[in-house]
Amino acid sequence: MQAEFYAVLTAVCWAVGSLMEKTGIRLGNLTPVMGTAIRTLFSLMLMTFLSYPYWGELKSAGAKPIILIAAGGGVLAGGLGIMFLYTGLKHGHISSVMTIAFCLAPVLGVILGVLVLKEKLTPLQITGIVFCITGAAMTVYFRHPESA
Repeated sequence: MQAEFYAVLTAVCWAVGSLMEKTGIRLGNLTPVMGTAIRTLFSLMLMTFLSYPYWGELKSAGAKPIILIAAGGGVLAGGLGIMFLYTGLKHGHISSVMTIAFCLAPVLGVILGVLVLKEKLTPLQITGIVFCITGAAMTVYFRHPESA
């Protein structure tokens, strides 16, 4: 149950954070690249402070795990993914962008887990994935066109 609690906290942070980011980009008329740079700078400052007691872990980790985290988290998820999110938020509706990004990501994660990590799915999990995709499609398709 602890993992699910942290997943809910993650969702709350991402939802509220994305709302604040969309508002900041709009108010400042900032490009998505600049928004990503600001976000990354402040994230780096916070994580440098929070991770200080654990810096010794780097010595024993080895190069491969660090490269995987740097490429996957730093470049793909943290850099390009956030820049694409900001581009979507700048040009679209938060209801559509957030729904597509944050409903499709776990579905793709499940697919990658099955294909790459050989994880097994139950019929109920497959049903949940179908519901997730259906709900996301409905949220995006049936939004009010006049909302901004």
